[in-house]
Amino acid sequence: MDDIILLVEDNLDHAVLVQALLDYRGLGRRVTVTQSMGEAKAYLLGEWPFHEKGKYPIPRLIILDHWLNDGTGLELLEWLVDQRSLRDVPVLVFTACQDPAVRDKALALGAHDFLLKPGGFEELGVAIEKLVHTGPAEAVSVDDDGAEETKAG
Repeated sequence: MDDIILLVEDNLDHAVLVQALLDYRGLGRRVTVTQSMGEAKAYLLGEWPFHEKGKYPIPRLIILDHWLNDGTGLELLEWLVDQRSLRDVPVLVFTACQDPAVRDKALALGAHDFLLKPGGFEELGVAIEKLVHTGPAEAVSVDDDGAEETKAG
């Protein structure tokens, strides 16, 4: 996996904030933004316009919004489960969706963390740093009370 972070986010303002957060935390790796589930799948499969693998390699991390223009983050997570070559790519769900059932399903489908917007930007930074520096095998989640929980991947 390369140093690419794939951000699946249909709100460009939120995408800019996440990119600024990555830069601020010294994680300003190359960020590729896709604005829909279909575009994210095209990137991950190496389909046009992301067919140049040298330019669009498998990402090191996927940051995924739940509500997308053409589907949901859960649908994309379900699809990812079936993609053998992508199973080791950690996924952080970063969304305004506060439904506990969505959070539980995302984690059950393999998301390494589920963080809420808009106040979760600091937690997102912590989670990204831990995944980038330790890998998906030992991710740290911040629970609803702000306490960190170590989770094996």
